[in-house]
Amino acid sequence: MPANKKYLLKTGWARASKVLAAILGSFVASLALHIALALCVGFDYVLPTSTFSVFILWTGFMLLVYRIEKPWKSWAVLFIILLVCAIGIVLKKC
Repeated sequence: MPANKKYLLKTGWARASKVLAAILGSFVASLALHIALALCVGFDYVLPTSTFSVFILWTGFMLLVYRIEKPWKSWAVLFIILLVCAIGIVLKKC
């Protein structure tokens, strides 16, 4: 049974970018979200739950990246998540 042509990428660079976005980008985004949450709520509440919620969120971001068809759109979504978390971290530090 052939694969759905809509989800197949033409070049190797696009495939590699999509895999990197799924593995590395989603992991960094989930960590940034937890750091921003820890600064807002407090480390005492986030640290015990982060042992399992980081991996659940990482998997959710991976599924989000694989659901998006184009690699640049998946990187854009992850960059927006990172940007929002970074702004939250910087504003909370000041």
